[in-house]
Amino acid sequence: MRIVAVLMAVFLWLLGALFLLAAAAPEAVAGGKVVPRLIVGLLLFLGGLVLIIFAWRSGKNSPTADSAGGGKSAQEPPGQLSLKALTCPHCGGQADAASVKVGPEGTMSVTCQYCGAVYLIQEEPKW
Repeated sequence: MRIVAVLMAVFLWLLGALFLLAAAAPEAVAGGKVVPRLIVGLLLFLGGLVLIIFAWRSGKNSPTADSAGGGKSAQEPPGQLSLKALTCPHCGGQADAASVKVGPEGTMSVTCQYCGAVYLIQEEPKW
C-alpha cells in the first residue's frame, strides 16, 4: 500500500509540474489561463504531499513494521491439533501446558516442573 501511495504521489507531482510549466506558456498568458493552471498545479502538488504523509503514517502502523521491530507474531498450526499428555523423558512427570515456551525461531520447548529438565517438542511430518 505504501508503494502505491508513493507512486501516485510522484505521478501527481509530475502532473502538477506540467500544469505549472503550462501556466508560464505565452499562449496561457495571452488567453488569461495562468491563474487556473497555477491553481490546478498547486492542488496536484498538495495531493501528492497528502499521499506521501498517508504512506509515511500507514507504514508506522503496519504489521510488517511491528514484526521487523521485534513485535510478537502469531503462528497458526498447519493441521488438526489434539491434546496429549506430555511426560518428561527424565523423570516421567506430567508436563504442565503453561511451561511450554515458543522460541524466536519457532521452536517449542517444555520445562519439567519436577526435575527442571528442558526438552524440545518436535513435530512429526504429515506425509
